This record gives sequence, structure tokens and C-alpha cells, in this order.
Amino acid sequence: AVRSEPEVASVWDKPNVKTKDIAARIRELETEIAEEIVRVKSQLGAPTSSDLESLAGENALSADTATIPPVVDEKAAAVESKAKSIKEKATGVSFKSKLEDGLFLVGAGVRKKAIINVYAVAMYSSPTAIASLGSLKKGKDAQSTLRDSSRTFNSFTPKTSFVLEMTFKADGKTIAEAIADGVKPRHSGSPAAVTELENLIVEGVKGKGGQATKCTIFRFDCDAEGISVSVDGNLQGKVASEGMGSALVDVFMDDKAVSPQLVDSCMETWCGSGL
Repeated sequence: AVRSEPEVASVWDKPNVKTKDIAARIRELETEIAEEIVRVKSQLGAPTSSDLESLAGENALSADTATIPPVVDEKAAAVESKAKSIKEKATGVSFKSKLEDGLFLVGAGVRKKAIINVYAVAMYSSPTAIASLGSLKKGKDAQSTLRDSSRTFNSFTPKTSFVLEMTFKADGKTIAEAIADGVKPRHSGSPAAVTELENLIVEGVKGKGGQATKCTIFRFDCDAEGISVSVDGNLQGKVASEGMGSALVDVFMDDKAVSPQLVDSCMETWCGSGL
């Protein structure tokens, strides 16, 4: 029978256990798991002995680098099975359920200025960030949890992206200043980085006569190193400044989020999803 993960944990917990002993035990467990997989496959008519050798060889870990890899594939599959495109209610703009780099749609909202719908906005993030809402009820705790999980960049959530589609014409300088004004009070780093963000946005719409016309699409990819800016699918560049990516996530996810509708959509879509 396949041994369960708690037995692996108990090996780590034993005192005075050397790293090579831990690695050896992990290899034993992987081999037993591989044997069980092959046994089940053989009952279904699949190959056996050669598969076992291949699995054992591919999964073997060296004594010096033995680690227990995080299980993320199942989580991604669970999120993908539930992910759907969203049509933003106020603007009618639709956003697809998944980006090409494996980020999933968390929610969609609108940025309003007085009575004007300036742009529709969608947030995309990792399966881990989305699954953090699975057992929570809609509310401030869930919002805080999503904010933290989508702005703390690591191997589970390497990136969070925002896609903005203009629904009202604005010149490049105006939209750049509006986004920069949201980032400034949330970013503790160099002001020059915020200025660089503005410049990338302005440069991106120069080919459109300096105007962010209706249906212009901005994309901001946030990670631990900063923010990458694209306009209508064309990469303009990256602002390399630690904390900038998290600051932009805060613009849309903290207690003073510029689009409460986006926050509500994220909560409605994923809270209590059972992930």
C-alpha cells in the first residue's frame, strides 16, 4: 500500500537524523509510490517494469538537494475546472478565464470617475492565491487574505496581473498620472520608479496619437522585481523596483481600493468555492 505523507514528516521530526538518511527515506517512499502506480496501471493493461525503472529514475533525489516538492498541479486543475470568463456588469467588457502564462481570472470591476466608467479592470493571479478564498465567506477577512496572497510573490504566486480596457477616451498623460497617483502613497521605494511607470504608459499610447482611446488595453504584470507594462499587447518595458508590484496590487485590493466592484467580484466568484 502507498504510505501517506505524515510518515515522511515523522522522519524529519526525528532527532539527529542526517540529511542523507532523510534523502534515502524519501527515495524509498517515492519508489514505493511508483510501484503502486505501476501496479494499478498494470491492472488496466498499461506497461509495468520499464515504467517502474523510468519513474524511479526520474523521481530520485540526491542526498544533498533532497526536498519535498509542493503539490500545485492538483490545485491548478481544481481552479481551472471552476474558472470562467466574466462580463463586467457596468461596462459590458468581457475578460477570458485564463492568461497564457497560467494565471486565472479572479474577478472584474470598473474604475469610475464621478458618473463616468473610465475603464474595466480584471485581476489574474495564481491558483494558490485564488484557493485562499475557497473556505472563506465574503468580507474584509477574505479581502485581506486575497490581498496578502496575491501581493506576496514566491514560487506559489510568482505574479499577479491586471488587465485594463478603456471604456472612455483619455490622453496618455491623464491615465498615467491616475495610475501613478494610486501607486505613490503605497510604494515606499524611490519616487523615480513611479515616474518611470508613468513614462512607460505615456510612451505606450504615443502610437495612438497620445490618446488612450476606447478599447485600448493596458496590462500590468506585477512580481517581486517590479511591474511590466504592455499596451495593446506590446511590451513597453519593466519598472525594476522592489515593492512596486505589491503596491499596484494594493491599489486594487486594499481597504481604499480604486474599484470596489473588482473586490466584490473576486469575493463573489471564489469565496466558499470549496477549493
